[in-house]
Amino acid sequence: MRNLPHLDYLQAFEAAARHLSFTRAADELHCTQAAISQRVRALERFFSRPLFHRRSNGLELTEVGAAYLPGVAEALDRAEMATQGLLGARAHTSLTVSAPLSFVALWLARNLHGFYRAHPQLEVRLNSTIWTDPNVELADLSILALSVVNPPAGAVRLGSERLMLLCDPQTAQAAGEKPTADWANSARLIHVQGRMQLLDLWMQKERLQLLPQHAAIKVDNAATALEICASGGGITAAMSSYTTGYLTSGRLVAPFGGGDVLPVALHIVPNQQRRLTRAASAFIEWLSGQVPFAGEL
Repeated sequence: MRNLPHLDYLQAFEAAARHLSFTRAADELHCTQAAISQRVRALERFFSRPLFHRRSNGLELTEVGAAYLPGVAEALDRAEMATQGLLGARAHTSLTVSAPLSFVALWLARNLHGFYRAHPQLEVRLNSTIWTDPNVELADLSILALSVVNPPAGAVRLGSERLMLLCDPQTAQAAGEKPTADWANSARLIHVQGRMQLLDLWMQKERLQLLPQHAAIKVDNAATALEICASGGGITAAMSSYTTGYLTSGRLVAPFGGGDVLPVALHIVPNQQRRLTRAASAFIEWLSGQVPFAGEL
């Protein structure tokens, strides 16, 4: 006979340790905060030692709790995987991904079929965001443009990004071998508002002074900017991973090549308040393996 505590105790401990909160663990396990507290105390009595320090501002794992958590989490993961394997086609799991609207529209929507072919029983929920996601705590994974220096713990970098200047083919015909202020200022400039003003950054790198002859267009996401540029003409700038479809189709061109490597790149960031599921791990493995997405030209 195995000398093991009750499964309910282990689930309560693992959820409380991930969230460092009995209340959030209770929400996840659909029970009361008191029930979680009682189950954790029962587990502590089983070991005759505390697993958490109860602080005024939340929970903190003791050394014993921190040492016990990885084994419990792995055991629960294995039990979940075994259960899904036995259920076979009846096992429908879900994964929620929070990602920039432009990335969803310009890359993920065009390539997600590759993930579905490998994981046909997995339901994917996409939350498209502009700047921030008000419901990010509901996501298993977030895709964010982050500095390549000191990204958050657990973040997986998706290659590198280049600063791409793009325009419609007609505008490109008037461009010389090198960019000039006259050429840029004679076209309609389409700016993407955000933390990085990429069009301004490109002009600064080329030491071009912006004195546009036409009123600028300003939008809140790269997908809109690129479609305006392709449909009505003009000049815009975007991260290289967003541009592949437009360059391949010929609707937009990069008259001066690939551009400089940016100090930011897209990263997959797991929700630190949730256990990393098998579905989330599979998505990270798939997405990080997409070489064309890496932005290398």
